[in-house]
Amino acid sequence: MSVLAHTSDFTDRRALRASPRPGLLRRFLQWRQHQAEQAIAFHLGLTGGRLTDEIERRMTERLMGGGGFRG
Repeated sequence: MSVLAHTSDFTDRRALRASPRPGLLRRFLQWRQHQAEQAIAFHLGLTGGRLTDEIERRMTERLMGGGGFRG
């Protein structure tokens, strides 16, 4: 005689639900991180991919200043 086990016997139904959408603050921070990474990649492209102390300092100043890499 064989016994069949059901998935519900071993898992919690709450764990099977889709994870909830991230909150507004988390989405904003993820968007801000993405914007910063894009700005850095763009600026590195302009410098030919070189990352010197001077370039890193300028990127940090622009990112912390909130002005991006417009100028």
